[in-house]
Amino acid sequence: MSTLKDVISAMKEVLLLTDKVDRVGMVLSEMSGELRDHDRRLIRLETMVEIAGKQRELPNKTS
Repeated sequence: MSTLKDVISAMKEVLLLTDKVDRVGMVLSEMSGELRDHDRRLIRLETMVEIAGKQRELPNKTS
């Protein structure tokens, strides 16, 4: 009987591990999406800073 208990215990551990791996995969997918969003925002901010810097370099045409 102890061998059967060991097999059942090992199967439970495998099922728990599989569930944990699935959950980690879902979390990583969500994090990947958030990272892409942050990357897009950062690119927009960098572009705004570059445009502002170049506007300073342009001669003022108000006169």
